[in-house]
Amino acid sequence: MNLNLFIAKKIKGRGISSTGNGIACVSVAVSIGVILMAVAISEGFKKEIGKRAAGFTGEILITVPGMDFMNDVYPLKADLSYLPEIEKVPGIKSVSEAAYKPGMVKSKRDVHGVMFKGVDSTYRLDFFSDFLVDGELPDFSGPRMSDGVLISRRLAVMLGLKTGDRMTVYFIGDQVRVRRLTISGLYDIQLENLDERLALVDIRQIRRLNGWEDHESSCLEISMGGDGGKAAERRRMEAYDRIGQIIMDRDITADAPVVVRTIGEIYPGLFDWLALLDLNVLVVMVLMMAVAGFNMVSGLLIILFERISMIGLLKSLGMRTSSICKVFIYRGGEIVLRGMLWGNVAALVLLAVQKWLKPMTLNPVNYFVNFVPVELNPLHIIAVDVAAFVLMLLIMVIPSLFISRVSPDRTLKVS
Repeated sequence: MNLNLFIAKKIKGRGISSTGNGIACVSVAVSIGVILMAVAISEGFKKEIGKRAAGFTGEILITVPGMDFMNDVYPLKADLSYLPEIEKVPGIKSVSEAAYKPGMVKSKRDVHGVMFKGVDSTYRLDFFSDFLVDGELPDFSGPRMSDGVLISRRLAVMLGLKTGDRMTVYFIGDQVRVRRLTISGLYDIQLENLDERLALVDIRQIRRLNGWEDHESSCLEISMGGDGGKAAERRRMEAYDRIGQIIMDRDITADAPVVVRTIGEIYPGLFDWLALLDLNVLVVMVLMMAVAGFNMVSGLLIILFERISMIGLLKSLGMRTSSICKVFIYRGGEIVLRGMLWGNVAALVLLAVQKWLKPMTLNPVNYFVNFVPVELNPLHIIAVDVAAFVLMLLIMVIPSLFISRVSPDRTLKVS
């Protein structure tokens, strides 16, 4: 039997010691719970918002050099010779053409600028189907050009329109052209800047307005079904590097020059904001561990002061100082483990409730989502628990150094 562990189990707090142990245990539980919730919510925000941004434009875009991906002036020849190789890159789910054209829509009281995005029947609409709140997705697979349009619920409210209504759109260029489109459905993705100005139409409508031919588009959108998480970002960058290598290996005279861009370059402000969440989580972790560590040191010192005569006795019997230190570290470790257990249980219950029932809501204007997103990752939970336990053990070495200053002859006389 481990003698140090046996003695540690026999040490029972009493009076002030018992209260101190309880405070230390609660402090550890609260700190671990707050850290776990901060990590889960931070990851939830990054994944949820990243997924929504990626759904609008794809995660990697191939564009015309020197032009924005929404350009309607210089078309990209989308029938690239190396396109089949790109489609085979691991992780890529689809490569779709997209063409853009700005237009004006007049409501009863105002005029609103709308960016119309043209896609064809091969475009993956499952992202928009997840956020469809009314009507149905437009069908662009017919032999004739469709007049259906998918707009956001926010834009529909601004325009005073609903599903099934006819929407008059004015396209300003060398001459004003008018199109009457039928609203087939409404989506609500809650990314305000994109929701208010993006509408989905048949790509044949946009090509005709831009004077483009078949396979001429504003850009090529590459979708990987990812989000704003670190794992998705790693896969995205691997695919980005591979696509760049494929393009570089081709004869530059065989195809028109192109530029490859990631979604992080398209929405730098949004992804910089998401990156700041990591700093916020780090600050929370440091503060919570400092509070828990301070309370553990206080609790362990109280136990040491109460057991000073026992320390003197053990020393007089020949036990080494390091062994006595282990006794109290074992005792502190038990308090830490108990606190971590309760902290994990409380945090996981609250996070599970939020993940499935979403009782905590947010203002989407400020946070881009209408609920607190949660991502429960077992690896993150284990990493937090292991790191916290090791750090607590290291902190408990500080009060244990007091044992080396205890003199057996003085403590035995006092007792």
